[in-house]
Order: sequence, then C-alpha cells, then structure tokens
Amino acid sequence: MYKRILSYLGNRTLKYFSDSLNSLKNEVNKSNLNILFEMYVGRMVFFCIVAFLAGFMGITLFFSLIGGNIIFSIISGIAGAVTLTVVVLVMFYFYPFQLISSKKGSIQANMPFAINHMSAIASSGVPPHIIFKLLIDIKEYGEICNEARRIVRNVDIFGMDIISAIRNVAERTPSDDFKQFLFGIVSTIDTGGNIQKYLESSAKDALFDYRLKRQKYLQTLSTYADFYTAVLIAAPLFFISILSIMSLIGGQILGMSIPTAMHFGIYLLIPLLNVIFLLFVHFTQPSM
Repeated sequence: MYKRILSYLGNRTLKYFSDSLNSLKNEVNKSNLNILFEMYVGRMVFFCIVAFLAGFMGITLFFSLIGGNIIFSIISGIAGAVTLTVVVLVMFYFYPFQLISSKKGSIQANMPFAINHMSAIASSGVPPHIIFKLLIDIKEYGEICNEARRIVRNVDIFGMDIISAIRNVAERTPSDDFKQFLFGIVSTIDTGGNIQKYLESSAKDALFDYRLKRQKYLQTLSTYADFYTAVLIAAPLFFISILSIMSLIGGQILGMSIPTAMHFGIYLLIPLLNVIFLLFVHFTQPSM
C-alpha cells in the first residue's frame, strides 16, 4: 500500500513538473540510491504532505493550549507548516547532490592509492575483472570500493562483458577524473594495449597530482596561519589592552560600558571567530 501511494504521488508529480525535476533525476541516477526516480519523488511529496499536516496540527494545538487566539493559532500553524514543508522539500531535493559530492570527494582522495594497488595487482598478470574484484574488500578506498563492486556485479550477475561493465560504471561515477581513468581502461582493453603499463602510468600521474595538491594546500595553510596570528591573536590582545586602559577613564562603546564590551569580546566574539576560522580550515582542506 505504501509503495502504491509513493508510486501514485511520484507519477502525478512528474506529470506536471517533469521538466523542473530533470536535474534531480540525473543526480538520483548518479548517486546510486537504488530507488526508482518516480518512487523518490513520491517519497519526497509524501513526507512533505506529512510534514505540513503534522506541523499545522501540532503548532495550532500548541498555541491553542497556551491560550492563544484561534485565528492567531491557525495562522501560526499554517506559517509553521509551510516552513516545515519547505525544509523537508529542500532536504529531499538536495540530498542526492550532497551524496554525490561526498562520493566524489572520497573517490578523489583515494584514487592515487587505489590505482597504485591496481597496478601492483596487474603486475601478477590477472585479468581486469579480478583486479576490480580484489578491491571490493578494501574498505580504506571508500567509494572506489563501491564502484569496483558495481563493475563486478555487472559482470557476475548481469552477465556483461568487462568493457561494458566498466563503461556502465564510468558513465555514472560522480568523479570526472575517475571516469577518465575508467574509460582509459576500456580503451586499453579494447585496443589490446598493455593494461599493466597503463595502470603504472596512471598511478604515477595520480600520485604526482596528489602530492602537488597537498603541497599547494600546505602553502595556503601557511597563509591561513599568518592571518590567524595577526587577526585572531595579536589584534584581540591589542584591543583588550586598549579597553583595559579606557576602562580606567570611563565611557561607552556601541552603547555598552567598557567592562561589558570586554566581556562581550572575550567570552563571545573571540571564541566565535575562532570557531568560524576552524570550520573554514576544515571545509577548505582537500579530502584525505
């Protein structure tokens, strides 16, 4: 029954908004959520309806119980329900995008090491299918392990040849670099080239790019350190020293007394700026 409802809601929604949801369809397919796009849209609409009804009844009842005017309670319920519905809609819409971004970061971070491992395996003369099969159990390679599992699944379960299996995964992988690498394997196999030499060459290039990115990031981090020292260490000490002297004289800053301004800066502003800086460094560092 639940699946029928989702299917009905998904098909009805796509009937009127299929053009607007094309970008979402591509991301759902790439993210490998193992769900039909119609069912995903149906689930999104279903939970939006549930969120609206639950939000409206809950907020209206809450304001009614605390003695609020009935009209005010209903208006508040509608406003809260619409807000909650929009939040749910945004979460469902952007979840595939966020998932693809996460998978892409995992692939980019582990590519140099996975390719190097594949090159070592290929030196023993095993076929490409076995190379990918041996990557499946190595969880340290993150999303590359899942991509290898899909290639092996295409061959062992769906009966594809190795070229079609690799091409199928390459067309859906979120990483452009990994896509190029997989198509390189397809081209090498298709033309009868030496897969071992191709993997060795790819491993060297990937490791070189990895070292280059890390070196650039370390240089950037050095700049961040200089900024942190100047803005978040030296400047606060300078201003606190000035405020300490001004407190002996008296006066106000932005409507606050000098002691209040000092407490505001020491216990709120400086810690907040440090947290923002740490978050900035965390989200700008390359994936590891």
